[in-house]
Amino acid sequence: MEENKELSKSIDKLIKVMHRSNSLGWMLLKGIFYSIGWIIGLGLIATILFYLLPKTGDGNIIGHWLHSMANAVRQSQ
Repeated sequence: MEENKELSKSIDKLIKVMHRSNSLGWMLLKGIFYSIGWIIGLGLIATILFYLLPKTGDGNIIGHWLHSMANAVRQSQ
């Protein structure tokens, strides 16, 4: 009998946790933090790449690539 009460309490706690985690406010908060994490992560990666790429090879790789893309667009017109 005591085990049934404990099991019932555990099930009730589990149901409360499920309802709280499926609420609209909680989902919105998780989405906001997920987005902020992506923005910070991508910002860090871009910063590191823009810092390291000019130090490798023949200088500004991104600048050369953008210049060649602009020339390709001009030639296609």
